[in-house]
Amino acid sequence: MILIKKTGLLAPLYSFMGWIMNTIYNMLNSMGVVSIGFSIIIFTVVVRLLIFPLSLKSTRSSKIQKYIQPEFNKITKKYKGKKDQQSMMKQQAEIRELQQKYGIKMTSGCITALIQLPIFFSLYWVIRNIPSYVSKVHALYTPIADHIKGAVDYDKFKEFVSQSKIMLESGSLTQKTFNTGEGIIDTLYKFTGSLWDSFSTNVASLSSYNGNISKIKEANTFLGINLAEAPGFKWSIALIIPVCALVFQYLSTMAMQKQQVITDASQEATMKTMNKFTKIMPIFSFIICITVSAGVGIYWAVGAFISWLTTVLTNAYYDRVDMDQLVEKAMAKAEIKNAKRKASGKKTFMERLTENAAAQQAARENTEGMEKFGGARLKNYTSNTSTQSKDNVKYRQGSIAAKANAMRQYNDKESK
Repeated sequence: MILIKKTGLLAPLYSFMGWIMNTIYNMLNSMGVVSIGFSIIIFTVVVRLLIFPLSLKSTRSSKIQKYIQPEFNKITKKYKGKKDQQSMMKQQAEIRELQQKYGIKMTSGCITALIQLPIFFSLYWVIRNIPSYVSKVHALYTPIADHIKGAVDYDKFKEFVSQSKIMLESGSLTQKTFNTGEGIIDTLYKFTGSLWDSFSTNVASLSSYNGNISKIKEANTFLGINLAEAPGFKWSIALIIPVCALVFQYLSTMAMQKQQVITDASQEATMKTMNKFTKIMPIFSFIICITVSAGVGIYWAVGAFISWLTTVLTNAYYDRVDMDQLVEKAMAKAEIKNAKRKASGKKTFMERLTENAAAQQAARENTEGMEKFGGARLKNYTSNTSTQSKDNVKYRQGSIAAKANAMRQYNDKESK
C-alpha cells in the first residue's frame, strides 16, 4: 500500500526528512522505545545540527562586524546630513567595500532563515503524516485499513469524518484514496482515543484489532499528550507545549537581537522594523502550537529551545575568542575570495543591485531634465500664424481657441 506523500518541487526534501524520521523511529524501536514524541525531539535536534553551520557563520559575521564598528561609524560620520541620492549611493558603496574587505555578508542571516522555511514545511508534513514515512507505524494501520475497506462504504466513512470534524489535507480522502487505503490510514492517524471507540461502536467494529490500536495509542502518546490532537484553548497538560514555545522563542529572540550591528541610518530603520516583528514571534509561536497537532508543536517548541541554547553558547564562545586573530583570518580569506571574483569578472548581488539603482536614478534624472527643457521650449513658443489676445496669450487664427477668446472679450465688454 502506497500512502499519501507530498509531491512537487520540494518532494525530495520531504522524502529526505521522512527518511530521517523513519531511521530515528526504527532505531528507538529496536531499543524498546516506541514513541513518536521522542522521535520528533531527536529528529528536531538532528535537523538543527544540520543547519547549525549556517547559524554559526551568521553569528561569526555579526561578531566581526561589531568588532570593526568604529570603521563603519567613520563612514556614517563622513556622510552625515547628506541626503542626496549620489551621497547615499557613495556611502553604500564604501560600506560594501568594507564588508568585502572583512568577508562580511549581510545576507547570511536572511539565507539561514530562508533555508529553514522549506525545512519547517517539510517537517510539518512529515509529522502530520507519520504513517506515510515511518514503515513500522504504517504496518500498525494496514490491517485496520484493509478491514474498513471491506466493512464500510466510502460515503459512510466520509460522513463519520465530517461529523467528527477531523482536519484533513485537501484531497487526502477521496473515493480513489479510500479504495487504495491511503485516505483511510491518513484519517485514522488523526483519531483521538475517543474517536477510536466511537468509530468501533457506530461504524464498524474494530475489536479484533485492539492490539494494533493499543500500540498506535502508545506510539502517539507522549507524557500523557495525544500527539495527533491540538492542545486548544482548554486546560490540559498539552498546554505545556505552546507555553514552552512562547518562552523559548522569546529567549531566542532576545539573544539574537544582541548580535545585531547597525552600520548606517537606513539599516537602523530596517532593524527597528525587524525587531518589532520579532517581538511578535513568541505570541505567534504560542498561537501556532495551540492550534496545530501536539506533534508539530513539540517540533516548534524544541526548535525554539535549541535556537536559544545555540545562540547563547555561540555568543559566549565569541566573547572569549581572540577577535584580532579572527579578523585577520577573515581578511586573509576575503582577500583570496575577492581576488578570484575579480579575476572571473563576476559581481556580487549587492553590486548588481547598486548598479541597477544607479542606472534607474540616472534615467530618472535624464527624463526630468528633458521634461523641464521641453516645458521651457513650449512656454516660449510663438507661432507666426497666431493672433495676440489682451492677456498676451497667442492663438492660431481661425482656431476654436481664438473664437472662444473673441467670445470672452465680447462678454467682458458687455459686463462692463
